[in-house]
Amino acid sequence: MASLKLSTVEDIDISPYRLSNGINIYSIEEAIYLFYKNFREYSNDFFEDKFINWVYNDLLNVELANKLIDIKKQQSFYQKSIEFLTLNNFYTLEEIENISLELFNWEKRGQVERKKIKGDRFFKENMFEKAIESYKDAIDFDVSNAILYNNVGICYIRLKKYDLALTYLKKAINIEPNNKEILFNIIELLIEKEDFDYAQDYINNLDDNMEYSKYYYLGELYFKQKDYDKAKSSYAKAYLFKKSSDIILKLASCYAKLNLYDKAIKCLDSIEDNNMDILIAKGNIYEQLNNIPMAIKCIEKANFYNRNNYILWLKLAKYYRQEYNLLKAEGAIYKAYTLAPDNQQVLFEQSLIKKAQGKFKEYQNILSKVVQKSSEEYRQNLYTNNNNK
Repeated sequence: MASLKLSTVEDIDISPYRLSNGINIYSIEEAIYLFYKNFREYSNDFFEDKFINWVYNDLLNVELANKLIDIKKQQSFYQKSIEFLTLNNFYTLEEIENISLELFNWEKRGQVERKKIKGDRFFKENMFEKAIESYKDAIDFDVSNAILYNNVGICYIRLKKYDLALTYLKKAINIEPNNKEILFNIIELLIEKEDFDYAQDYINNLDDNMEYSKYYYLGELYFKQKDYDKAKSSYAKAYLFKKSSDIILKLASCYAKLNLYDKAIKCLDSIEDNNMDILIAKGNIYEQLNNIPMAIKCIEKANFYNRNNYILWLKLAKYYRQEYNLLKAEGAIYKAYTLAPDNQQVLFEQSLIKKAQGKFKEYQNILSKVVQKSSEEYRQNLYTNNNNK
């Protein structure tokens, strides 16, 4: 590479270009040099309009400015970088080849991170189909990323597409066999699928230092099997290893199923309702106890933490309807419908509210949409599952 002569104010008669880190440069050679040495820091500096304008107005290099305009149009950071580094003969092709793999990997990481962030945002908004699309787009750039496969699996669980979920979770655990979170997700899925023997095998194979998790998941398994005495016993053992609100909620659910209402309420009263998840869980248990006014209080408070969660509005609509407060039920289901207009549960609850209001024609119209959508999804799932075999 030719030796670099850094320009100084004394020997140049042009205004400098000020980079985002405060450094002044006076030539395209300096720009290429800095980008080559640390493209991560200068990943945006030389692809902005103000840099192109500086080349045009201060360096008076129209041809170079036009080339920079064409480079900026490139979607790929890698392609932009290679074309920028080859604007002149400042670096040899061999030197550029030496950095090309770093540029490619940097772009790949950036693409993966951007698409994962997008998927995470959709997931938080309960838009699981869109989250899946974003995560799969990210997988196209990084086929060995276990977290992405795991996240797709979780989305499919939320959509109750359990076979697809298991496919992606198995891909994730094959990439990272020692990842506890993925392992626990598989156990939870198998329990939800009621594949109890398979779930039991996974639980039995948990390491000795996972006593809490072992008893917790045994509790989950027994609860799903409706063996509430064994579930209660397992949760109580888990509580000895980790005293958490989550376990107390699980115990309360067992007591409710065993018709031990006083003990269930005592558990609930011992839990501080200081976050949305706990409030939702408490609301669900109060619903089991047929204490709808307390369930409403819990979900209304949870709704304060997140006004854009359609599930909370859906629950409120259901509870208001059960309390015959149809005006509030209609307002809540309108909010839920605005946030999730295609959700079957939302549409079904909307139909029930119409029925309770005596609006039977609207009730039938909405219900027919639910039935039609269910049939379409069934056919689609059947087609997808057959293609995955």
